[in-house]
Amino acid sequence: MLGALLSFAACRPAAEAVDSSDASAGRVSRSSDSASLADSVIVLSGASEKDVEGVAFSPDGNVLATADNGGRVVLWDWRSGRVQRRFPGRNFTEVRFSPDGQFLAAGGFDSLVRIWRLESGEEVHRLRQPAEIEAISYSPDGRLLAAGGADRVIHLWDAGDGRKVRTLAGHTDAVYSVSFSADGRRLASGSRDRSLRIWNVEDGRSSAVLSGHDDSIYAVAFSSDGRWIATGCRDGTIRLWDASSGSVLRKFVGHTNSVHGVALSPNGRLLAGASFDSTASVWDAGTGALMKVLRGHGRDVNDIAFSADGRWVATVSDDRTARVWLTP
Repeated sequence: MLGALLSFAACRPAAEAVDSSDASAGRVSRSSDSASLADSVIVLSGASEKDVEGVAFSPDGNVLATADNGGRVVLWDWRSGRVQRRFPGRNFTEVRFSPDGQFLAAGGFDSLVRIWRLESGEEVHRLRQPAEIEAISYSPDGRLLAAGGADRVIHLWDAGDGRKVRTLAGHTDAVYSVSFSADGRRLASGSRDRSLRIWNVEDGRSSAVLSGHDDSIYAVAFSSDGRWIATGCRDGTIRLWDASSGSVLRKFVGHTNSVHGVALSPNGRLLAGASFDSTASVWDAGTGALMKVLRGHGRDVNDIAFSADGRWVATVSDDRTARVWLTP
């Protein structure tokens, strides 16, 4: 077996189910903020004691997962603000649901990817890598999980049995983000080396190395049809790339600090960015027009995600909250 896999053991800390009567488990507030150009916003707070780094909607859109660098992954019934479950760990940076909604994966600075079975809360795998983990992504069929980080290498794991499948080597600095194409045949990655790479998943070879950003690429996201790749950069810009030709289709300028998260809506119409300038943005991906600025977070906005129906976008921040916004 390649790589190091720690199998499930009964002595591991179990996920914590939260009593719905525990008012301190989480708080929700709703507001209408005309200054933010948002129609409505839900603020989730009270469950994190540290900066919230990662966010993901469940495939059915009913649950929001947040990950913080204090070592908590929290599952929210985001409409009510109720915390459903907490998963323990250390210094989480990313969280992702499996495409079938049965599993949850999170990675962090302890160099582990943890995978839990949602129905029971059981931790089924710990996937150990040589260095801090900055990025994870499930393949569309849920069979593979890609993880990248400070060792400059992307590790592909079999998400079912925890076996290391292969490694993708080529970046010359830390890997900050990874994203599978909809058909699962390609993987996009962004790095501190300022390059966007596209990989052939089957053989692990890099099929394209794209340059253009002037600083570290913190975020990458494939469009649902596989035609586009969005990237967010430390220089404050977002770019939209043609995934086939490698050309830059559009450059989005407006943020005044690093863009740390990007997401494309399921229908490809909207492009969203999360920035260290304490705001998030929603753009028309086709025209490049700025449609909405999301203001309300008190500190850096670290990640952003669309719901499966494209109606909602979620953000998380160093202010220890998550917010859910209605899209244009």
